[in-house]
Amino acid sequence: MKRITLKEILNGSIMTRESVRKQYRLLGLIAALAFLYIYCGYVCQHQKHRTGDLKKELQDADYELLTLEAELTDMTRQSSVETELQSRGSRLKTNTQPVIRIR
Repeated sequence: MKRITLKEILNGSIMTRESVRKQYRLLGLIAALAFLYIYCGYVCQHQKHRTGDLKKELQDADYELLTLEAELTDMTRQSSVETELQSRGSRLKTNTQPVIRIR
């Protein structure tokens, strides 16, 4: 078996050797798998980045929901409703007598 030199590797003449020509399919498979591995790495990295963005959006939406719920709670308090009705000139008044239930 002839020794492989650096010159043969660099100028590509090693690819014409019989022992290497028999392995072309294997080398092609290895190259395809390497490209697939790199591609999957980039896809995974993109998905992680997208997941981080979506988590941030979800957190912002949660904070907005809490703010809106607090505003709604404040607006629907009995004292707030009474004040709003009085400012609009309504004649409605709060019931001071207990409710009578008819069964």
